[in-house]
Amino acid sequence: MTDMTVIRREVVDAIERIGPMLGKELVEQLPERNYLELWQACFTSPDILISHFSRYYLRYDITREDSIRLSPSILRDFLSFTLFSTSDQRERVIDRQVTLSNHHRQVSMQKMRIARSILRQIMRKIPQELHHIMCAFIAGDIAYFLAHREPREVSSVGEMVNGSDIDIIIVHDGLPEDVIELIDREMMSFKVYYMRHPNYREEVDYICKDKRTMFSQLAYQNIDHKIASKIAYEAIFLAGSVELFAEIKNQVEASGTQDLIERDFLHGLEQRKNAMRTLLTADASVIDKNTESLFFFSQERLEFQ
Repeated sequence: MTDMTVIRREVVDAIERIGPMLGKELVEQLPERNYLELWQACFTSPDILISHFSRYYLRYDITREDSIRLSPSILRDFLSFTLFSTSDQRERVIDRQVTLSNHHRQVSMQKMRIARSILRQIMRKIPQELHHIMCAFIAGDIAYFLAHREPREVSSVGEMVNGSDIDIIIVHDGLPEDVIELIDREMMSFKVYYMRHPNYREEVDYICKDKRTMFSQLAYQNIDHKIASKIAYEAIFLAGSVELFAEIKNQVEASGTQDLIERDFLHGLEQRKNAMRTLLTADASVIDKNTESLFFFSQERLEFQ
């Protein structure tokens, strides 16, 4: 096993030489060290200051027995949302935090504009008198202004995309079947276009459901319910009826589901602390599947391996 003291010294030397760095920049400077070695060095060195600038939100990892997690994952947080510095670099850290936070906000807004553009074009093809019984909203990284552009592969189609996906949810209260089919065709067309266009390379995901289904999912009884409820909880309005969107948000609170989500967030926070404690003492030279599952999400495996 490599002496952790040596790795800590290498990290501190790099920070002193270059200045405050993100985890991914440390990886570039010290390519012979793996992610976990560098993460352990940063979080155990008394000479390194750690500055987080992420927000954390609930996520469900269906491949783990305890599916409650916090996003960003520990590894994503290390690579993209944490600055490492020395005590004399505080002012530079603050400047970089502001710059990086603004960057993620700008990326999120750019992806949100794509989503709104898609919805505008679809809404033009739907009779105006039906607009009041449907609404569209967005969730995920974008809703928390944490979207990124780190290249990743969509394993189901083998295409490379630019970072965070664009999750669009459409809820309706009795749209005719032909309109639902129109929405599905249009969304599939946009999905292919934005994934393959070289100027975009965006993954657009969507789901269209009726209000009755949405409200029944607020029962929060199984993993599908929980994912749907969490999406409604964090949603940002895109298009359609503001009144229907407000009704959904109000129902999340009135049903007690908001309290359950916030309870699960606190549970996820405890799980996060436990995972970090385990990772701090793990053998970084032999990273097994269990260690991987603590460090990053199953959906991130292709990106980080």
